[in-house]
Amino acid sequence: MRLRNRRFALIGMLVVAAIAGGFAVAEMTVTGGLTPYQVLQCDASGVASVSCEGACSGQGAASVRGRVMKAGQPVFDWKHAGEASAGAWKGTLTGIPAGGPYTIEWMVGEEKCGVSDVLVGDLWVLAGQSNMQGVGNMIDVQDPDPLVHMLAMNHEWRIAREPLHILAESPDPVHFKPKSDEERQVAIENHKKGTKGAGLGLPFAVEMTRRTGRPVGLVCTAHGGTSMDQWSPSLKDQGGESLYGSMLKQVEVAGGKVRGVLWYQAESDANPEKSAEFKQKFIDFVAAIREDFGDPNLPFYYVQIGRFVTPSPTALSWNRIQQLQLECEALIPNSGVVASIDLALDDLIHAGTPGLKTLGARLASLAERDLYGGKTLRGPRPVEVTRRETPYGKQMLVKFREVNGRLVAPGRPAGFFVTAGPEGAPVPTILNQEISSESPDTVILWYWQDLPEDAQLWYGWGFDPYCNISDEAGMAVPVFGPMPIP
Repeated sequence: MRLRNRRFALIGMLVVAAIAGGFAVAEMTVTGGLTPYQVLQCDASGVASVSCEGACSGQGAASVRGRVMKAGQPVFDWKHAGEASAGAWKGTLTGIPAGGPYTIEWMVGEEKCGVSDVLVGDLWVLAGQSNMQGVGNMIDVQDPDPLVHMLAMNHEWRIAREPLHILAESPDPVHFKPKSDEERQVAIENHKKGTKGAGLGLPFAVEMTRRTGRPVGLVCTAHGGTSMDQWSPSLKDQGGESLYGSMLKQVEVAGGKVRGVLWYQAESDANPEKSAEFKQKFIDFVAAIREDFGDPNLPFYYVQIGRFVTPSPTALSWNRIQQLQLECEALIPNSGVVASIDLALDDLIHAGTPGLKTLGARLASLAERDLYGGKTLRGPRPVEVTRRETPYGKQMLVKFREVNGRLVAPGRPAGFFVTAGPEGAPVPTILNQEISSESPDTVILWYWQDLPEDAQLWYGWGFDPYCNISDEAGMAVPVFGPMPIP
């Protein structure tokens, strides 16, 4: 709370330093409710409201007026917004349309003040572990956009630029516990100058703004190396000592309302013990967010974990998590998952910067379709496997739904694998993988031997498979399996 008070005191010093309409600036200040670069969340009709308070020099009762300016022209001119008395004022403006940047101006008598660079649009929470925090190489990162702002981890609004998540900026102990202010500042500067830090949040926001014309505000809450247990809603009463509590604080600072949540996590739960409990924890987590954010239908979009370059001999838990993430899409209303298995890495486990841009676009396609009438389908989802004999050999036909146009692959299609037995032993039987010329939603797998009765089909089997099948909209086939082969 001390940080917020200090921030509002600073904002209170931001007085419009010009003379406009014949009224000279005096001692009026804004002390709460709005800060420069803030993004206000639109309501269902596409407008927002804002309530501010502050100090003024007047002693008696007086009317508070407000207006919204853009590029020196009024979006709407002065109108009654509240009352002032005893040197304090409060005002509320409604019906502010999506767009910006705006300057929100307030007036009491002949005193005037304002807050500049305010946007009205959609707020998206970025949450999860390192792939959401951003560990991509700081090479060819997404350029900033004037219509995309961020609520940084120090609770301050600014234009969004990589790296978005700087844990050392956060006042919450769950993110960073410095021994001194000097240690904090060193950590912040080292992060800003580091070679890692690109994420998917900024590419997503820029793409959403391009497609919808609406400004976007990103609320940064992710933290690398964290598990579902560490994100447990049961810890929210610990406030900034817990990830969930810290996220709730960020959303409160952002204004309390958001358009949706983007989530990228589960690598830390890909082990035998945690994977057994993952599905219900994930479902309960989304339900808790919707309850605590006050929106039972809050959109929740997430990324299926991808590759892991590791010498570990078994990937059963890793593949199990991937399959559970795919299954949860059908169990959680107003949710959607995108694949990352086809993307290159920048290290053993983290998606590379080009791939993060791809993920941002894929998530934008989900949000655009569900919220703004976009036409892109969710992407290929497996429906069934059938077999047939041909004069040229045996075939498995894998049919998909929600394919945009037709399935495509750069070069030879790849990613399918067959296993059998209780331990999932590999069956080296697939000779060729090709996209059907007759059925654009179907992959044909040529195989050479009679299959065991318990044979099962996978796409993306193992820690580090090569998968390259997507559709014409760039939505990739997610990891799935085991799928029975009839």
